[in-house]
Amino acid sequence: MPADNEIPVRRFYQALVTGDTELVDAALAADWETVPPLRTGSGPEGWKATIAHLRGAFGELETEIEDVVVSGDRVAVRAVTRAKHTGPLLGVEGTGREVEFRAADFHQVVDGRIVRTWHLEDYFGIAQQIGLEFTRGA
Repeated sequence: MPADNEIPVRRFYQALVTGDTELVDAALAADWETVPPLRTGSGPEGWKATIAHLRGAFGELETEIEDVVVSGDRVAVRAVTRAKHTGPLLGVEGTGREVEFRAADFHQVVDGRIVRTWHLEDYFGIAQQIGLEFTRGA
């Protein structure tokens, strides 16, 4: 049985996988903020826009929560996402390639809603998997 503060966090990831934005409203506080800020905007509407963007870029998207650690109002999550690159991402049109990337998130939960999220994701790994090439500067 998940701890009370774990419930909105699981909804956060479930919304990403299913596209069910009602779960976002159940998981996030109206003034939710993320560090670093989302390019799609702040608050629940920003997360909904990010979900739409990611689900457009990745087909067959699955996120597996590998670890959850709850300590007071903080919930740490280690997750891996697997998908097929089917739409534009980082300036690259869909390649059809299978991708896998890891993320670590630290959520602060107050009164049953996530109020703040600190997010770390392997963007470099994603970029390599979809075919972006990096060269060393001189």
